[in-house]
Amino acid sequence: MTATRWTDEMLDKLADSIRENSESIRENTESMKLTDEKLDKVVNSVKELRDESKILEIRFSAYQQASQWVVNLAFGLLATATITTIVSAVVRR
Repeated sequence: MTATRWTDEMLDKLADSIRENSESIRENTESMKLTDEKLDKVVNSVKELRDESKILEIRFSAYQQASQWVVNLAFGLLATATITTIVSAVVRR
């Protein structure tokens, strides 16, 4: 494998490329920084999500309780119908 000799032109291109990459990295770093305004937006969004989660939890609990009441009512009606049928069959004899 032969060694490549660097020419001045190649070194200049490399230096320009490094300079461009450094500027891009700097710009990306600046855009990624959380300013106070951005941080406040994130905090507010998290608070809104937490509040929405609490509301949904309350709704889910209410739906769960209502479903349990419906199941209990259905079993009660079935038991009542069964007892009524048995009692009416015994009384008719």
